[in-house]
Formats: sequence, C-alpha cells, structure tokens
Amino acid sequence: MFWWLKVITNNPHCIYYFGPFDSSREAEIAQEGYIEDLKQEGAQEIKTEIKLYNPKALTICPEEGETDKINLTY
Repeated sequence: MFWWLKVITNNPHCIYYFGPFDSSREAEIAQEGYIEDLKQEGAQEIKTEIKLYNPKALTICPEEGETDKINLTY
C-alpha cells in the first residue's frame, strides 16, 4: 500500500488521486503543485487528504446531475 494525495473539489465536483508516494511527507511536499494546477484549471473549494490507499480510479468526476452517485466527502 502506498501514500496518496486525495483532492476533492466542489467546482467541478470531482475527486482526484495523486501518487503513489513512498511517504506521507513526500505527498505533503507535492500537494502544493497539484493544488496550484487545479486552481489554474478553475477548480474551487479544494480539500485535501493524505492517506494510505489504493484508488480504483485516479479521477472521479460524475456527469452533470449525477453528483449524488459518489461520495465527495471524506
């Protein structure tokens, strides 16, 4: 199992996973760059979490009107 940076945005409603990282510190150092990239793409209301995980998909963005099909919270 590896460390991953989970990023949740509310506009657009998406979950992004960045990684894998060998340590939580490595993910913490990298997160600023990922957040800045998302902000430049127009993402708003960004929340992050660093955790040991094995994501099934790296980007989860439901279609318009389908946001109730995924859990966009921690």
